[in-house]
Amino acid sequence: MREVFKDLLAVDGVRGVVFFTPSGERVFEEFIIGGSEPAAVSDWYALVASLGKAREADLVFERGRVYVRRTADGVLVVVMGLIAPCAVIRLNCDILLPALKEQRSAKGIKRFFKR
Repeated sequence: MREVFKDLLAVDGVRGVVFFTPSGERVFEEFIIGGSEPAAVSDWYALVASLGKAREADLVFERGRVYVRRTADGVLVVVMGLIAPCAVIRLNCDILLPALKEQRSAKGIKRFFKR
């Protein structure tokens, strides 16, 4: 799973990524920031739930930003610094979400034969 998110995590300014199902089950979580524990997944899920049915949101806080992207397969939360290339982050999300869907839907012997 980390392989799908490695390009997004490598973008300057990205501090962490959380991906969870629409029901709130964490599928992937990785934070690059040190010194403090990341927020619990239930906290991220509560944040996303407060956004209603918004497909994407870019939230700006005093010490950073949070980009939220909702899909039919789940919700992607990208935690980043104040100065991070939003266009690059959105482009990475556009690329990785179909790859993530393909990886999650691969079942049985099909998962061993990558294109």
